[in-house]
Amino acid sequence: MAFREWLEIEPFGEASAQNGFGPTSRMHRFGHRIAGTDAVLATIEIPLSIVLQSIPIEVTTRLTPSGAIRTNLHLNERGIQETPLIQLVKELLEPRALVMEEVRLSDLQALQRSLETSIQLVSAVTAALQGWGMNHAFVGHE
Repeated sequence: MAFREWLEIEPFGEASAQNGFGPTSRMHRFGHRIAGTDAVLATIEIPLSIVLQSIPIEVTTRLTPSGAIRTNLHLNERGIQETPLIQLVKELLEPRALVMEEVRLSDLQALQRSLETSIQLVSAVTAALQGWGMNHAFVGHE
């Protein structure tokens, strides 16, 4: 029996003791411990100011006309990340992801219906724009 099979390990994060006064002195401790115990296997302490820089103040997501999902993380140093919709679908449908997410046939059927409805919406708008003789959505916009 392997060590990992009989020993459950869990991640944790918690506020730890302050080193002085003020927000720069507050620390957070992250690590792994034996599940259900206080027996710590490994830890690292990080100043709260660094932890807070990694937490988005606001997250917005939108679909671009080219089919990419654009996520804007409003942080001090991070910006816009764009992911093509087809890439997200491919990642979901990889066998390992299907197993990890415990995807059922009914889940995939619901996804398929959603994508088909999306295709119908895009087709309807495309046909309407072509009917108006427009090559782009905004008149005068190149």
